[in-house]
Amino acid sequence: MKQLNITPNLKSLNMLIDCYGKAKMFDEVNGLRNEMARLNITPDVRTFSILINCYGKAERFEEVNEVLQQMKEAKTIPDITIMNSLINSYGRVGRFKEVEQMKELMSRLNMKPNFVTYRTLIDCYRMTEGFSMKVDKLIREARDHNIKLDA
Repeated sequence: MKQLNITPNLKSLNMLIDCYGKAKMFDEVNGLRNEMARLNITPDVRTFSILINCYGKAERFEEVNEVLQQMKEAKTIPDITIMNSLINSYGRVGRFKEVEQMKELMSRLNMKPNFVTYRTLIDCYRMTEGFSMKVDKLIREARDHNIKLDA
């Protein structure tokens, strides 16, 4: 950006972080996080969502925890997109304790699961022993929330 004489802002940095994250170029992602701090650009919920998604998909849970801590320090409340990303990241690798913790956090935040949440949970639990009981419970819960899963 410097070479193009462009002043970075939150939107441009979020876009770059997203691109580098999808390309698994984590040194660049971390460099942009440092650049944001140097420029006193405060990350927003979108920034945190991008970071959690890219680190989670790459199973870089130490960085996920760092981002969650940064959110806590910034008093940024996670949105449904972040929660779904966390559930997906933990569930894909069988970290069901963390999946349950995310569901509990959603409940504490009075955040209602959406279609994506339920589909992600069902996909995660398909891999577990006794999955049919868990999936049946999730399907009933989704129906109780008027969420149609057969889309």
